[in-house]
Amino acid sequence: MTIARQNTAASLAISIQDSESVNIDSLWKLVRLGAGFWWHTKAYGTILGVMLLTLVSLIFLSMHWSYRRLFPFISHRVISSDDGISN
Repeated sequence: MTIARQNTAASLAISIQDSESVNIDSLWKLVRLGAGFWWHTKAYGTILGVMLLTLVSLIFLSMHWSYRRLFPFISHRVISSDDGISN
């Protein structure tokens, strides 16, 4: 019986060692894949953010220019105290 217990423990240790090495390798591949995905997401996210900001700015400017062209009589003019007074 002592021999049987030693063989069982030895095969169990080999089995655990094999399963740990497989799990560590697959886990390491998963970590590397996740890190690569995170890096690409950060890089493309920055580029897309700048492009979106540019697009919104151009839309705002086109609306502003259209408003000024359609309504030229509405403008903010500064009237100084010398204008309109003749001596």
